[in-house]
Amino acid sequence: MEVRLSYGNDDISLDISGKAPVRIVGEEFPEPLSDSFEAFERSVENPIGTKPLSQLLSESSKVSILVSDLTRSGSRRLLMILLEFLERRIKSSNNVAIFIATGMHRHLGDDELNAHLGEEVTSRWRIIQHDPTDAASLKEVGTSPKGTPYAFAQEVVDSDLIVALGGVSFHYFAGFGGARKLILPGVAGEETILSNHRLSLKEDPALGLADGCLPANLEGNPVHEDMVRGARAVPVEKFFINYITGDGGEPVFLNSGEMEKSHEEACRTLKEMFSFGLKKKYRAAIISGGGYPKDINLLQAHKSLKHTSFALEDGAIVLAALSCPEGVGSESYLDSFSAGVDGVYEKVRKRYTINSQTAVSTREMIERFKIYLKSELDDSMLQRFGFRRWNPEDTDMILRGIDEEDIIVIKDASTFLPAYWQLDDR
Repeated sequence: MEVRLSYGNDDISLDISGKAPVRIVGEEFPEPLSDSFEAFERSVENPIGTKPLSQLLSESSKVSILVSDLTRSGSRRLLMILLEFLERRIKSSNNVAIFIATGMHRHLGDDELNAHLGEEVTSRWRIIQHDPTDAASLKEVGTSPKGTPYAFAQEVVDSDLIVALGGVSFHYFAGFGGARKLILPGVAGEETILSNHRLSLKEDPALGLADGCLPANLEGNPVHEDMVRGARAVPVEKFFINYITGDGGEPVFLNSGEMEKSHEEACRTLKEMFSFGLKKKYRAAIISGGGYPKDINLLQAHKSLKHTSFALEDGAIVLAALSCPEGVGSESYLDSFSAGVDGVYEKVRKRYTINSQTAVSTREMIERFKIYLKSELDDSMLQRFGFRRWNPEDTDMILRGIDEEDIIVIKDASTFLPAYWQLDDR
């Protein structure tokens, strides 16, 4: 049978021989909202757990809009609708600042920024790319239970209103993206972010991710709980707009309101839309990350591998189409493998850095599975991380001896998550 997989900005065709078709998931997306403008107006005027957005605004309101960077797609159309909404109610556009809530991600170049937000927005509105290392631009608003200062972008803290426009997706250790994550790590200081993300690991990193740090899980999740505390500490009125995107980045769901209540509803909807059932675990998986920007670098591509891991037996084979045109995407992640796979745990023990948990997660998967990548990463980099090169023409040879019913194809493993919570042996 022939299977097409997204790969960067292109796709690849794969012929899987066998007597029966393999199971294919991750290709059936919900229909986009029929009218994004109408859905937006209805949502912000009928929010969950707070006043309508129009009642939170005055002509002189200073508004900070928080949006994700290009690794989270789908905000462009909704941002334009939001800005039109604000223009009808605020005296001057100078009172509005659009923050790219980068957290510790890199800043975008001008062309990337225009592609992400649209030139109509970048040419008319003030855009600020958050810098967590610029101490002069931060303001402390409290401390975490561990004594870490909660510090955030001063202009955001000094606003009259924060409007956070966040895509809700599965997140491999925070449970879900969106909402509180636009504030922490989105516009937080470096020390605050590091303290929060360190909660994703057990005290000894060799023991893996902390209990509760699972995709699609908020209950007992220490990272999520700290994000919520940090966001609450910002003493500003907040209004959250949550959206879920489908194929092509168009919104398929939209709601708004108070941070936790609106986010929890969006998370429930995401699980209904983008998780698939499991009756067993598989011996092999063939996956795509869903193409650009989901496989822009190895840091982002890791999420697809992590999702897939919940559908697999120990010892399973993974064949993954993950382009990674920008390489690893994180010096921290790369440095954790400076001594190869076997040196990761000791490296993280000596010094936690921002993507240490991604390194530990990758190390765990390398121990459990044989992972082959079709990727722009060179052979030395694949070897450094413990991956093997996948040439699609070798697929039948790699999968020899594995029956069709033991193979699963996940066409967008970044977006779709196996419903691991339904299995008794999760």
